[in-house]
Amino acid sequence: MNEIITALRARCPSFGGRVAGASQWAVDRLSEVEDPDYPAAYVVLENEQGGETTINGQYNQHVDVSFAVIVMVGNQDREDLRGQNTLEQIDSIRGELFKALLFWSPAERQLEKIVFDGAECILLDPARMAYRFDFKTRYRLDRSDTYQVVEQESYPNFNAANLDLSGEQISVNGQILLEKEK
Repeated sequence: MNEIITALRARCPSFGGRVAGASQWAVDRLSEVEDPDYPAAYVVLENEQGGETTINGQYNQHVDVSFAVIVMVGNQDREDLRGQNTLEQIDSIRGELFKALLFWSPAERQLEKIVFDGAECILLDPARMAYRFDFKTRYRLDRSDTYQVVEQESYPNFNAANLDLSGEQISVNGQILLEKEK
C-alpha cells in the first residue's frame, strides 16, 4: 500500500500531499477536528481472496486484492445539506484518482494492473463527505512461495547413488552421478 500512497501524493495535486494509510483514517474519522485540511485521501487494504488452487505437480494460485481510497472533502457551504458542492469536488478528484491508478501496477512483476471496482458515499454530514473508491489487482502464488521449497532446501546435497537392480534374469550394478541444477 505504500507504493499506492506515494503515487497518490505525487499524481493527485488536489490532495496537496495529504494521503495516508488506514490507521490515520481511523484517527481522523473518530476525532472532532475543526477546519482540517481537505481534501485528503486514505488508502485501506480491504481484502485478499485466494482463488482456485491448481496443483498439477506445481502450486499455482491467483489472489485477488481489493483496496479502497477513501476521499474526504470539506463542505464550504454549511447550508448545502444535500452535499452538492462536495459532490463537485468528488467529481474532480475522481479523474485524478483514475489517472493516477488505473492500468498501473505498483509492483510490475508481482501485481497485475489496477482496475476500478466501484464507489460509494460512506459519510455525509454538514461539514464533510467521505467517498470510498474501490480498486482491484491480482497476484500469483507459485511453488517458490510454498513450504515445499523450504523443506527441499533443508535436505543435504545428493551427489551419488549406488543401485543394485536384480531381476529374474537381470543383474545390473551401476552408479548414477548427479549434478545440482544451477
